[in-house]
Amino acid sequence: MAKLDLHHPRPLDATLSVTRAAEVLGVHANTVRAWSDAGRLRYYRINPRGDRRYRLGDLQRFLAGLDASGHPSPLADDGRGAEPARQRARSSDRTVPLEEHEAMLELVGELSALSGSAIRDALANPGAPLNAAVQAIHLALGAAQVSAWHLEDSRLLPAASAGAATHALVQRPSSYGVLRAALAAPAAVIEADTTSHLSVTNLPGREIAMAIPGDTGSWGVLLIVRGETGALGDTERALIRVAATAVGNVVRAASSAAGVAHKLQRADALRRVTSDIGSRLDLDEILERVVDHATVLFGADRVAAFLFEDGGQRRMAASRGLSNAWIKAVSSVEGLTLGAVAIAARRPMFAVHYADDPRVGGLRAAVVQEGFDSVAIAPLLDGDGPEALGILGVYHDAPHPWSDDELDTMAALSVQATVAIKAAGNYAQLATWAAQLQSIQALGVRLNGLTSVTDIGNAIATELRELIDYHNVRVYRLHGDDLLPVAMQGRVGEYQDETIETLKLKFGQGITGWVAEHRQPVRLDDAANEPRAKTIDGTEDDLDESMLLAPMLFEDEVLGVLVLSKLGLRQFRDDDLRLLEIYASFAAQAMANADATERLRKQSAALEQKVRGQRELLEITESILTTLDPPELLGTIADRLGQLIGSDNVAIELVDRGHGRLSPVVAPGVDAEYYSQEWDEGETGLATWVLDANEPALVTDEFNDPRISQPPTGPVHGSLMCVPLRGREGAIGVMTLERVGQGRVFTEDEFELAQLFAAQASIALQNAEVHLAVRQRAQTDILTGLLNHGTFAQQLAALIEAAEPFSLVMLDLDRFKPVNDGMGHQAGDLLLRQVADAIVAASRESDRVFRYGGDEFAVLLPRTDADQVGAIAERVRGAVKSVVGTGSSWRGRARHLEASAGTASFPVDGARAEEILLAADRALFVAKRSGGGRVANAAEGLALTGEFTLQTPTPIDPLVTPA
Repeated sequence: MAKLDLHHPRPLDATLSVTRAAEVLGVHANTVRAWSDAGRLRYYRINPRGDRRYRLGDLQRFLAGLDASGHPSPLADDGRGAEPARQRARSSDRTVPLEEHEAMLELVGELSALSGSAIRDALANPGAPLNAAVQAIHLALGAAQVSAWHLEDSRLLPAASAGAATHALVQRPSSYGVLRAALAAPAAVIEADTTSHLSVTNLPGREIAMAIPGDTGSWGVLLIVRGETGALGDTERALIRVAATAVGNVVRAASSAAGVAHKLQRADALRRVTSDIGSRLDLDEILERVVDHATVLFGADRVAAFLFEDGGQRRMAASRGLSNAWIKAVSSVEGLTLGAVAIAARRPMFAVHYADDPRVGGLRAAVVQEGFDSVAIAPLLDGDGPEALGILGVYHDAPHPWSDDELDTMAALSVQATVAIKAAGNYAQLATWAAQLQSIQALGVRLNGLTSVTDIGNAIATELRELIDYHNVRVYRLHGDDLLPVAMQGRVGEYQDETIETLKLKFGQGITGWVAEHRQPVRLDDAANEPRAKTIDGTEDDLDESMLLAPMLFEDEVLGVLVLSKLGLRQFRDDDLRLLEIYASFAAQAMANADATERLRKQSAALEQKVRGQRELLEITESILTTLDPPELLGTIADRLGQLIGSDNVAIELVDRGHGRLSPVVAPGVDAEYYSQEWDEGETGLATWVLDANEPALVTDEFNDPRISQPPTGPVHGSLMCVPLRGREGAIGVMTLERVGQGRVFTEDEFELAQLFAAQASIALQNAEVHLAVRQRAQTDILTGLLNHGTFAQQLAALIEAAEPFSLVMLDLDRFKPVNDGMGHQAGDLLLRQVADAIVAASRESDRVFRYGGDEFAVLLPRTDADQVGAIAERVRGAVKSVVGTGSSWRGRARHLEASAGTASFPVDGARAEEILLAADRALFVAKRSGGGRVANAAEGLALTGEFTLQTPTPIDPLVTPA
């Protein structure tokens, strides 16, 4: 084994580094340092750090002097002492020449240095450390060829090589030649002549292979080809083992450095992306930026971002490199696609050779036409909701298998994009709401100054155009049985030739007459196919048209109808209909005001006060209509009305649906205590009469009216106004105003004003009731009436944020499936309702009970620690068991219903919601696995820490109703 001479002619006064000096002397750099520190070798310090330089002449004189002295040459000292290297080399089974021994030492030192510098070198060039190691082994051993092979699955790939014919190295199976033998015996040095048909290199000589160790098993194989055919000695074998181990160290260090560098680069890139798109509020600009960043991050040939609109339609929001044909195909595709799969999986998905992938669905022809090969799709998910905002697609023309790291990066990019899109949407929504509020305020102010029905209709049409995109607006006014258009504006040719004669209708005729008759707003996505609609003379029967219609209601009386039309299908949203209802309410008020004004013009100056009162009502009702909280709403009504009319007492009572009686809500005034009392069973009075009759009542002297119940303190003289608050199906409450004292009588104008106020309050209450019902439906499980899984997650997070101790009980019914299988899902639904009632009954008043999944329940116990939760869980479990116990209707039919329970407590079992939920879920699994019918705590579940992940709740089956 001959050492390669790396010396080059240099002048005698040239200065060399420690490494170069070691090359001249033929020893390790550490030996040079040791001789220098001992004063045997002259050197110069060139800077304050102590870096050394050696003159070439000094090195040559030092070498010649030692050789001539008869003492051991410096080549015999490797830094481990003065013992001659030749003497130490004889500990093997053969004598190692001095040059070979020094070459071995130098190779070991160089490979060690490469292992230490691999992290630095890998940051600049990931393959540099391994190439350097293979080159060093090749030079030191004088081999014909040295190569490092990386094991991937069942293949060996040449990762680095040096020497002859390296261009001929190709991928081999892991079962090939000496490579297979090296992998089969990782600790052995394998030798084989290259004359075999399984030769890896086909070079003459002998192939030597040794497994390269990795983190788990062998990373690959080090293959050395010698021109000689003789067997290796023990020292050579030992050196090859050391070399293979050193190569493994270099690979690990370089891989670690490359991984860290890549993660840092990805994190830095994502940080820049987040900073870029997060600082913008324009949706189009955000999407353009997202597409640009995705192109750079993934080296993509094409990128597109699609957003979903109402009805599931896809809209191309931004793209790079994609044709209009492809965009059109994706926008209209239905059924199975990679995007649909990614949305269902809630994570990025990719496909190589997408045209042949079964998930291509109806896009195959478009993929072939577009010409790309690989695609990755990331869903833009709105939090934990089931719907996606859109998808982000990244396309490569050449095959591109996506790594896990790339998919993680794409997932992170999609999350940041979703956040930015939501922020932009919220900003746009706020801007829309602000514009709507300004328009409504402007409309109210503008209508206050109008007294002509036509002017009111035109004002409504003009203001509506600012908020709702339409092609045609018509304002109908009801006169007797005739619906007459008092204002109309057409913005496209299909509507510009309309006249009053062609548009007028009878009450109940067509969809407009139907809305007037039934007093219900309507949204039509396809007016041509609406059986209630009537085609206007002279227009097409099958015209694609969308419509919005809202009745103008005033005091439960229809004054007219607002109609908006637009060419095309599904052109309006529910938000548009809600806005139109608000405008219709203002239009009704304005038209009623106009009617009243027309009459008041013919009356005395005293009646003008009524007009001012109505105008003031219009101003204050704007604040009422924006309130959705009933107590706040009714408090505002009572305060404003008391100030406006001037009364001693104001009381607002609503019907308690639980027992059908009136229940006081607010009662400011001098007799607040009396009006705040609950009604006794069977008690009657003016309020109950108004409620039953659904008619307002004005009493000029309450002492002489038999409908009024006198208080126990004695008869009262005064005046009363009692007005119903009307709902969609009748009166929902009453509003009472009182002036105490003889002669203090409410006027007819004040009575009418109170009715106007009550009408607006009724609308606001209905809005609040609808809002509350929607919110409650969103939080409640329809079958059991318990809070649902989404509400559970919110309240669990709230308890964690409050940082107060609490406990969680997770329950799962044992042997519930036989009830569904044997008795039917209707019986199963009934049993689930009874189980839910039993859990609620066994829980404390402060506890919160949820339906977590199909037959899974959860109970949150605020201010309850780990010492208390076990007993409560046992009580709840016992209550569940009793549902089918002795005396129940299930006796003999569902005899074996039990429940398993798992408990966890905050903060002892976790500091985050996921940790508490996982601890309780593990405990529940322990209870189930041990036979069920018992309670297990979080400590018992710790045994499953390494093998258990959070379980997805059982899906909730649709509610089964009896046939």
